[in-house]
Amino acid sequence: MKEIRQLTKAIVPVAGLGTRMQSLTKDQPKEMLPIGGRPLIFYAIREAVLSGLKELYIVITERKEALRDYLEPEALQRFMHSEEHYEDIPLPRLTFIDQPIPAGSGDAIYHARGVIEEEPFALMMPDFILFGDTPALGQLIPLYERYGCDIVGLISVQGREGEGFGNVGIVQGHDKEPGVMAIRSLSSKIADPLIIGKDEHVLKAVPRWILGPHFFEYLERARVSQDDWDETPALQMLCAEREVLGKILEGRGFDVGNPLGYKAAAALAANLDAGGKR
Repeated sequence: MKEIRQLTKAIVPVAGLGTRMQSLTKDQPKEMLPIGGRPLIFYAIREAVLSGLKELYIVITERKEALRDYLEPEALQRFMHSEEHYEDIPLPRLTFIDQPIPAGSGDAIYHARGVIEEEPFALMMPDFILFGDTPALGQLIPLYERYGCDIVGLISVQGREGEGFGNVGIVQGHDKEPGVMAIRSLSSKIADPLIIGKDEHVLKAVPRWILGPHFFEYLERARVSQDDWDETPALQMLCAEREVLGKILEGRGFDVGNPLGYKAAAALAANLDAGGKR
């Protein structure tokens, strides 16, 4: 029986240019945009804390000084401990990894290969937020512990909801068990908006993955450019060649790296705060 290594590490790429959000970010990193009075990056860190991770590798650039300052241990600890229920939960250790040139998210992930070594890791992009009782990664970990394969979070996107999402990562496959899909393919990244019929829905992969160290080999195989190394082709190869399971997430998920998705998430957070539910 294959030994399943405990998941303790995550890669969090934050060095990107955030071109989709430039109309909102102005001079600040997109990860510092507020949702419910908290910056986007807060939600990723909180998710990692509640999911029991021990090591977070933050792939960052020197251009994002405000983000780096926020993530310094003393500042982050003060902010996290100001939140009810978190004061007794130990924070994971954060390690900064510099990505000098923004050459794509695949390049950012590959920069962390040396610290991941031969262990599984979570891939957490801060431009996805899930509102619900259990964080996205916390929903994926039990499935990983059962099957020991690569896992991704899925959400169902219906009708006009698609306008708030990029159209990369629409999945095809077959049911493995209730709420779980064996994935065979992912759609590619293209610039056109995601258009879904009024009464239609799609299942979309979100940037919450649990991956084995073999993923770095897929990144190497998929690299076609020195200037823009995207991880999507590697994930497509992974789905075609290995067992990859998708877990339909409970809760409401948002692509907050998309202006419409960000505004929708901010509106929901405001409503939850007003109702005393968050």
